[in-house]
Amino acid sequence: MNNIEVFKDIKESSKIELKKILKERQLSRKEILFNERDIVDKVYFLKTGKISIFKMNENGERKAIFILRNGEMINEVSFDKSKTTTVSCEAFEKSIILECRAKDFIKVMEDDFALTKNILVHTQNTNRRLYRQLKNSISIRIDKKLAAKLYRIGKEFGVCKGEWTLLNVNLTITYIADMLGCKRESLSRAMKILQDENLVKIEGKKVYIKKDELSSYFKST
Repeated sequence: MNNIEVFKDIKESSKIELKKILKERQLSRKEILFNERDIVDKVYFLKTGKISIFKMNENGERKAIFILRNGEMINEVSFDKSKTTTVSCEAFEKSIILECRAKDFIKVMEDDFALTKNILVHTQNTNRRLYRQLKNSISIRIDKKLAAKLYRIGKEFGVCKGEWTLLNVNLTITYIADMLGCKRESLSRAMKILQDENLVKIEGKKVYIKKDELSSYFKST
C-alpha cells in the first residue's frame, strides 16, 4: 500500500482504515478488470505490474489510451451509482491490484482532506494526459504521432542505455497501432521512417529510442 501515489502524506488514521478495507487481487495477463459501460462500484489501485486502459470504437477496433504503472490509481471515484464507466481495463501483464468498495473509500476521503486533494491532483494529471493525446491526434502526420507516443512511453517506462533509452514494456506493433488508433500497416510505415532517421531501433522484441531527438522531431513543424 505504501507505493500507491494517492496515499502519500495522508493521515495515519486513514492508512489504518485503508488497510482494513483494501483487498489484494491478482490479475493474469489480458484479464479484464472491467468493461466500458459497466457499473463499477469499486476503486482500484495498481500495486505491481502494468494495466492497460482502452476504448472500443463503433467498428469494434480497440484504441489504447494509457498504460498504467506501479502505484497508480486505476479508475475514478464514482459518486453517482447510476453512472457507467467510459473505458475498459485489462492487465497488460501479470499484475497485483488493491480494491475496495467505492462507498467505503469515499468515507475515508470525507475525513482526510490530504487524500481528497491527492485524488483531485490525480484526476487533473489524467486530464492533462488526455489533452496531450488529443493535441497529438489532430492534423499531425502518423510518424509524428508515433514519435510523441514513444517519447511519452520513454518518460514513463524508459531505462537509459547509453545514447539510447530502452522502453521497458512489452510493446508490439499491433498494440502501438491500437494506442494511436491507426492500422498496423500505417504504423509499420511510420516506424520505418523513425528508424531511417536513427530515432528508433528494434532488436528482437526490444524497442530503443533517442528521447531528446524524438521530442525535437514531433515538435518540429
